[in-house]
Amino acid sequence: MNEFLQLLGMLAVIVFPFAAMFWMWRRMKRVRDGAYHGREVSTPQAAWEEPLNEANGLKMARTNNPNDDLIALGAKANQTSAPFVDL
Repeated sequence: MNEFLQLLGMLAVIVFPFAAMFWMWRRMKRVRDGAYHGREVSTPQAAWEEPLNEANGLKMARTNNPNDDLIALGAKANQTSAPFVDL
C-alpha cells in the first residue's frame, strides 16, 4: 500500500504541471478576450504634413502618414488565440 501511495504521489508530481499549464492557458485566453472586447476602439490619426524651411532655401517637410496595413497586422496579432500562428 505504501508503494502504491508513493507511485501515486510521483504521478501527481509529474502530471500536475501539465494540467496546470492547460488551465492557466485557458484562463489567460479568457482574460485577454475580456480585455480586448472591453477596450475602446481607437481611431487612426489623419495624415498630415508640416513644412519646414531651412536657412539655405531648401524646403523640407515632416510628415505623419500612418500605414494602415501595419496597424491592421498588429491588431490581428494581438487577437490571435495561440502563440504561434501564421498571420
